[in-house]
Amino acid sequence: MKYKILIIIFLSTLFTALIYFWTDKDNLNILALGDGISTGMTPYQIEGYNYNDYLKDYLQNKHQLENYYKNFNEIDETASHLLSKINSNLENSSKTIKIKQAIKEADIITISLGMDELNNYARKNYLGSSKINGFLAKYDEVLKEIRKLNNKKIYLLSLYKTNLLNDTKVKKLNQALLDLSKKYKVTFVDITDITTHKDFFLDTHNYYLNYKGQEFIFQKIQNSNESTTFQII
Repeated sequence: MKYKILIIIFLSTLFTALIYFWTDKDNLNILALGDGISTGMTPYQIEGYNYNDYLKDYLQNKHQLENYYKNFNEIDETASHLLSKINSNLENSSKTIKIKQAIKEADIITISLGMDELNNYARKNYLGSSKINGFLAKYDEVLKEIRKLNNKKIYLLSLYKTNLLNDTKVKKLNQALLDLSKKYKVTFVDITDITTHKDFFLDTHNYYLNYKGQEFIFQKIQNSNESTTFQII
């Protein structure tokens, strides 16, 4: 009788542990980092639906979402500023979590840097080799600090051409970003062909996207996903 009771207790404990394991595994935290592309900024200075929102909704519909940390990304974000946020362990605007904790807890991190920073430099005729090298050096440090805290899935978005960044410059920059992605074992998401879809842009003289362009980025993230523990396809 005692053995039967012990067996029942053991099986109950094992069953509870398995339920916890599988439930916990399916609950994922998303952290959005980056510039105006990541916030869904439009040419009208209004933030719209962005690729992180699409990702959040997708996981929520599959009952796989735990938290969506999005208050650390902002328009005109630079690699240097993001690094400062991490080093100072900035708290989000709602004062619910600090950035290092969000990085630690994240199962998925998306990063978009360079579109605002480099185009702003180019607009002011400041985009020389020193600015580009400085941007890449800070980006390297950002990824280094993130990898100290997190060894899970990170998606790094490529740049795409604009009225201020031509094909040649974008290709060189994206090759450097691809090298950084390999160095820190993050997934490089190539979105350079986004410019072939004119209906993704609200203004031909502005690189910010509409909801179709943002959904396109989300789909690119889906297609680049190679994780066995995180299936969003």
